[in-house]
Amino acid sequence: MWLLIATVLAAAIVMVVTRGSLTALTRLRVTAFWLLAAGLIVQAALEYIAFPKSDIETIGYGLLMASYVLILGFCLANSTTRGFEVMAIGVAMNALVIGLNLGMPTRPIGDDANGNRIYMPVSQTVKHRQESGSDLLGFLGDKILFPRPFDTLVSFGDLVIAAGACELVFCASRRSSTSAIRA
Repeated sequence: MWLLIATVLAAAIVMVVTRGSLTALTRLRVTAFWLLAAGLIVQAALEYIAFPKSDIETIGYGLLMASYVLILGFCLANSTTRGFEVMAIGVAMNALVIGLNLGMPTRPIGDDANGNRIYMPVSQTVKHRQESGSDLLGFLGDKILFPRPFDTLVSFGDLVIAAGACELVFCASRRSSTSAIRA
């Protein structure tokens, strides 16, 4: 959640500092929005569905990977607009590490009752699992810890998606949607 808030704030700052236009940004047209909506709905649902441990790496994993296919399809359908290609790379990075490891390898950290950082095992969910030495491309997992008060772990792919969103806002806020499209 913090990364989403930080991304929106960063994109707004980029638009203001570079004298972009909110009116121009609202003219941005995207195609296949249903792909993004479907992918995000599946991911949101997976946060609330309690899968039995035996189904996490089968049904849950299949649904999660399907959601990434939908989101990646949305990015690729709009790849003629600057920013979407970068976001597609970030989505693909996350999908790759999750696909190779049956879940996002996540650093086992947390806080104790006094607010001190401690080793805290990660509870396996459909999307996340504790990192291990045998992870493939584990460096792409949730390893980057935002400092307090944010206290959230993100992946390099998440940061690439955020950079793509800032590029999209930068480009789309200064031109009409047709001129933001590359030839």
